[in-house]
Amino acid sequence: MHSHGETVPQATQPPAPPPSAARPGAHRVIFVDLARALAVALMVQGHTLEALLDRAYQSAPWYSAWVFQRGLTSCLFLTLSGFTFSVATLRHWKNHTHPSRTMASRIRRFGFFVLLGYALHFPAARFADLSALADDRWRSFLAVNVLQLIGVSLILLQLLVLVCRTPRMFRTAAFAGAALVAVATPWAWATDWSLRLPLWAAAYLSPATGSTFPLTPWAAYVLLGAGLGQVYQRWGAAHLDLFANRFLFGAGAVMVVAASTFSRLPFEPFGPTDFWSTSPNQFLLRAGWVLCVLGVIAYFSRRLAHLPHVFGAMAQESLLIYFVHLCIVYGSIWNLGLKSYVGASLSLGRASLVVVAMVACMTLLAWGWNWAKHAHGRVARVVSYAALGYLVWALR
Repeated sequence: MHSHGETVPQATQPPAPPPSAARPGAHRVIFVDLARALAVALMVQGHTLEALLDRAYQSAPWYSAWVFQRGLTSCLFLTLSGFTFSVATLRHWKNHTHPSRTMASRIRRFGFFVLLGYALHFPAARFADLSALADDRWRSFLAVNVLQLIGVSLILLQLLVLVCRTPRMFRTAAFAGAALVAVATPWAWATDWSLRLPLWAAAYLSPATGSTFPLTPWAAYVLLGAGLGQVYQRWGAAHLDLFANRFLFGAGAVMVVAASTFSRLPFEPFGPTDFWSTSPNQFLLRAGWVLCVLGVIAYFSRRLAHLPHVFGAMAQESLLIYFVHLCIVYGSIWNLGLKSYVGASLSLGRASLVVVAMVACMTLLAWGWNWAKHAHGRVARVVSYAALGYLVWALR
C-alpha cells in the first residue's frame, strides 16, 4: 500500500476567557472533524488516482502540483493525529501521568494500529507458508507504513506524558521533539541501521529497508500536532480567531517563508541533504502549508453552529475507511484490488469518476457504521469481532 524545524513562534498569552465564553467545545469538534474529514477524502482521492491513472499523465503540468498536494495529505493526517491525542489527553491529564488501566487501554488501542498496519502487508496466503518465505518478502512485511508510524508515535507520546508530568513541559517537549526529529533526518537516513539493529527496528528509522513512513521525519508532524493541541486546548477554543491567525496561518506562513529562504542560501544550514526527502526545509515547507490549511478551516469553522453528522462520521471512522479503501484499491492478502484488475490505465476523466464513486462509498460506509455503533453498540461490537475472526481464519 502506498501513500505517497522549528517550534511555532511564541505569542503573548491571551487573557483568560470569561465565564460566558460560548461553547468552546463545539468549536473544537467542528474544527477537528472538518479537518479530519477533509484529510480522509484527500487520502482516498490520492490513493485511487495513484493506482489507476495512466502514467502518461505524469508529464502533465498539473501532475507535480498534485503530487505535492498528495504529500500534504499525509502530513495533515499525522498532524491531526498528534493534535487530537493532545486535546483528549489534556481533558483528563491526571489519569495519564501515572500507570493506570486508562493508560494501558490507550496503549492497547495504539498497538492495534501497529498490528493492523502489519496485517495489510502480511507476506503469505497462509500461516503455514511463513516458514518458506524469501528474504524480500520478510522485508516487505516489516516495512513501516502510516499505521505503524501513527501507532508507535502515539505510544511514544503517551510515554512522554509520563515523563513530562505537566502540560507545559509536554508542550515544550513536543515542539522541541518535532524540530529535533526534522534536523536528525539526514543523519538517520544516511546510517545503515540494519547493521546495528534488528530489521524490524531498523525499518522505523529510515526507508533503506523499504519503509514508506519511518519515524524520521514523519513523527515530527505528530509531535508538532501534539504541541499545537496543547496550545489549542488551553485557550484556543475560546479565542479561535487568535489561535487560527497566530498559531496556524501566521506560524505556517513563517515556516513556508523560512523554508524558501533557507533553500536559497549559498550554503547548506543543515548539512548535505536532498530537499524533497531528508532536508529539514522540506519539513518546514510541508508543515507550514498544513498549518495554513488548518488555519483556514479553523477560521471558517467559527461561524458554524453545528456540523452535518456525515463529516463527524468520516472523521471518527478514518481507520475503517483507511483499511477498506486500501483493500479495494490496492488489494490485500485476502483479495485482489482494482489496481490488479485495471492497473494504471484510466484516462483522467474515468479515473476521476472512480475517485468520486470511491469517496462516496467510503462516506456512506463511515456514516452507516458510525450510526450502527451509536444505535446498536453491542451488535456492532459482535460484527467487529466476527469480521476480525474471519480475516484471521482465512489465513489458516
